[in-house]
Amino acid sequence: MQDVCLLPPKVGLEFYHTTRNALVLYEAIIPVKLQKQLDSINQAAVLIHNDCLYLSQEILGLAFEYRPYFPSSLKEHAVFVDLAPKFQLMAEEVLQRQIQLVVHNLKQAIDGADGFQNTHQIKQFESAKFCIDQVAFIIEKVHIVWEPLLLPSVYENSMAMIFEFVFSRIAKEILTLDDMAAEETLQLQRLIHLLFEHLSSLLEPLLAVDHFRKSQEAQKERDNFILSIWKLRKLAELLDMPLRSIIAAWESGELADCNFTSSEVEDFIRAIFTDSPLRKECLFRIENYAVQKE
Repeated sequence: MQDVCLLPPKVGLEFYHTTRNALVLYEAIIPVKLQKQLDSINQAAVLIHNDCLYLSQEILGLAFEYRPYFPSSLKEHAVFVDLAPKFQLMAEEVLQRQIQLVVHNLKQAIDGADGFQNTHQIKQFESAKFCIDQVAFIIEKVHIVWEPLLLPSVYENSMAMIFEFVFSRIAKEILTLDDMAAEETLQLQRLIHLLFEHLSSLLEPLLAVDHFRKSQEAQKERDNFILSIWKLRKLAELLDMPLRSIIAAWESGELADCNFTSSEVEDFIRAIFTDSPLRKECLFRIENYAVQKE
């Protein structure tokens, strides 16, 4: 672009078109040429994301930086700003594809736990434990690939989305169990504790971040992330909590603050506690509390 400023207008116009065409070619060729890398979790895909993000920012400044020095006949024709959104979109698509690939792998790992059923049986517990280990391994691998290369804000928000998926999915699986033996509840609690133990070194830096970038979307991702942690941790507590304590936690609003719904609490109580006058009373209190709230 510096050459454009020094050359005769006609030649400068050719240089301008060459610069613009180079950017257009990059946008068209990279997704095709590097499709294999973009369809797997690796550093090459992250670098492509970074390149597109960088170009989207640099393109916005090209015309402003050099326009004052362009020949007058070229000033009206030199336009780059229309290309910036394309590279911004390309960067976002590459990143979303990476996140989708990670979520797909995590979904497969969690599916292997078979809904975390019958974990009081040794074989089923070992199978579920293996799935928890797999989940931790996948996330650790993603951290190794992403953390050194992505911008801190992008890394934080992307990891928050992944953690939110894992915690919400596991909580949902456990909360849909329709009958749990006493030993089973303790094993499920053990599995949740194991998951947090595996992931603590990755979670702590994210939870320490108090500037989760100021956009509304980023704040929403952080809120969902935090709620998913609270819910799964609280679920681990509920698994060996007396019935009266569960009701007290619900009526105090503690469970609602952790994103539990009334139907989830009711189903959980039915799954763990046998039918009794106390259970009927507690279920009635939950239903009545929900009606009063409406």
